[in-house]
This record gives sequence, C-alpha cells and structure tokens, in this order.
Amino acid sequence: MAQKKELTWSELRVGVFVLVGILLVMVGIFYVTGTGFLGAKYRLVTYLPEVEGLTSGAKVTLDGVEVGNVDSIQVAKPKSGVAPDTKRSVEVILRVSRDFQNDIRSDSTASLLTEGFLGDRIVTLQRGYTGAVLQDGQEIPGNEEKSLNEIMANGADLMQNLNQLSKQAGAIVDDLQRGRGTLGALLTDRTAYENTDKILERVNQMTASIQDGQGTIGKLLTSDTLYTKADSVTGRIDDVLAAVQDQKGTLGKLVYDPSVHDEAKQFLANGNGLVSDVRDGRGTLGKLATDDTLFTSWKQIGENLQQATAKLNTDDGTAGKFFSDPKFYDNLTGLTGDMRLLIGDFRKDPKKFLHVKFSIF
Repeated sequence: MAQKKELTWSELRVGVFVLVGILLVMVGIFYVTGTGFLGAKYRLVTYLPEVEGLTSGAKVTLDGVEVGNVDSIQVAKPKSGVAPDTKRSVEVILRVSRDFQNDIRSDSTASLLTEGFLGDRIVTLQRGYTGAVLQDGQEIPGNEEKSLNEIMANGADLMQNLNQLSKQAGAIVDDLQRGRGTLGALLTDRTAYENTDKILERVNQMTASIQDGQGTIGKLLTSDTLYTKADSVTGRIDDVLAAVQDQKGTLGKLVYDPSVHDEAKQFLANGNGLVSDVRDGRGTLGKLATDDTLFTSWKQIGENLQQATAKLNTDDGTAGKFFSDPKFYDNLTGLTGDMRLLIGDFRKDPKKFLHVKFSIF
C-alpha cells in the first residue's frame, strides 16, 4: 500500500501564487476581449493626420473623463476609388467603456491632446448630443491638433522677433548714448543740463521771493492786507444783509414791505387791463391798434402823394411846369435882374420914385 505524502506549506504557497497568476491572466483576457467583471467595452475607429507621441494603451478621455484606452495604431490603408486624404493618414482603434456609449454620437469628434507642455499624448473625445449613438466598429470623426513641432516653430518665430526687438532697442540706446536725436542731445549735451539747472535756480529764487512777500504774488500770499480787506467787505455785506432783514432802507422795504408787492400786483393788473382794452379796440390806442380806418387813410394819403409827385415830374399843370419848365427859370432870373436894377436906381435917386403931385380942382 502506497504511503500517503503530506502537503508542505512551501508547496501550498507555490500553488496559491500559480492560481493568482492564472486569475490575472484571465482578467487580462477578459479586459482585452471586452467581457468580464471589469465592464464591457466596445471599439471605435478614428482617422488622424498624425499621431506623433501617441502609443498603444494611451488614455482615451471624454470631456476630460477617462473612458478607455488606445487599442492599436496603424497607417491607414488606401481604399480603391478614393483619393488619398492627408487628414486620414493614421487609423487609431479606440477601446471605450460601454457605460459612456450613449454620450458618444455621430456629432462627437476625436482629437489628440498633450497632457501638460511635454506630457504624454492622449485621445480626447468631445461629447455628442444630437447625433446617432455610435455602435461597435463605427467611425468617430477626427480633428487635427497642432503638433508640438508647429508650436515650437511658432516659439522660434517669437524668439526671433524678440531678438530683433532687442537689437532695435540696443541701437536706440546706443544712439542716445552718442547724443543722436533730440532725446540723445538732451541726455548728453552739457548745455541742456546747464540751462535746466539755471531754470531750476530761478524757480528757487522766485519761490524764495514769494515766501519773503516780494512782488505781487508774494504780497497776495503773505500780506494780511488782502485778507483784511476781504474780511471788511464780508463784514459790510453782512451788515447790508442784516439791514435788509431788519427792513431798513429801500432794499429792505422792497424785500419785506407787502405794499410793494401789492403795488406791483396792481400795476400788473392795470397793465393787463390796458392790454385787454387795446385788444378790444377801446380808447384811442385801442382804435389805433385794431381799427383799419387810420391805416386806410394813411394808405390813401400815400397814394395821393405818389400821384402828385408823378404829376410834378411831368409838364402837365402849373406845378409840373413850375418844377420842370426852363422858361419859368429864365423869367424868374430876368425878374430878379430887373428888381436888382430897380433897387439900385432907387438908392441913387429916391426922389425920382417918391415925387407926389397934388392938384386942386
């Protein structure tokens, strides 16, 4: 009869380790195949122009939440009858948890993202809302991401621009040190410094003179005369206001005496009554303002004067000839000459003209 072999602890420990290894292998198989207690998964396909730095097993995120990993990466195979597209150069298979399948739709997109400035590259998915839910093996549209080389190229351009700006700034500083330009002359010319120093010295002297009470400004700032006068004027104004409040003087009576208000009110009432009478055509002024008879009379007089003036400008009538007939002027001139001769003869022999003869019948 065979002898029974006893199981030692070391042999038991080896067996436990083997079982654990087998269990881990099974879990891995379940994880890769998309079945098992770690959660069901499904695959999606996306095409990208480049995947530099992306490796199999890299994370796949949905709006920042990790939902799976990259299953495989390979160069996209050309399709017959379809022109090559540089934006679909690389085929990437994504393994995504089915718990997020309802959030990944036909309006979702996939793109590459670099974690940090120099971190690993991952695939990030944008959540969809209105499209159809993508099923296992369907394609999710891919978006191009600016590669790190492009970012570095832009950084190189920026450094080049900064270097050029630094050179220009150095040239400007060099010109200033050499005294070129207006600003350079101001910074390096001794004359400008001396003029500025003289101006500051004069300003100091002026300030000292003002503080000593010299000049008009100094007297205004240091002398008490202006303050005394202002205080005196203020006191007088206070006296005037007090007198007005006490109803003294003409101004006080005008401000506080109610009779002035009553008289002004009566004056306004009389003025309103006068205006009303004028509007109603009462009295001489009212008739002048409202009656058209005076206007008609003046208009008729103007027309008569216009007609008379027109007749004077013509030769019709005595008055017209008086102004326009030259014979009248000649006769009047001759008469004036005869009168002058007659007056001359009268002065020479008055008796000739004053001889009186009396006869008795």
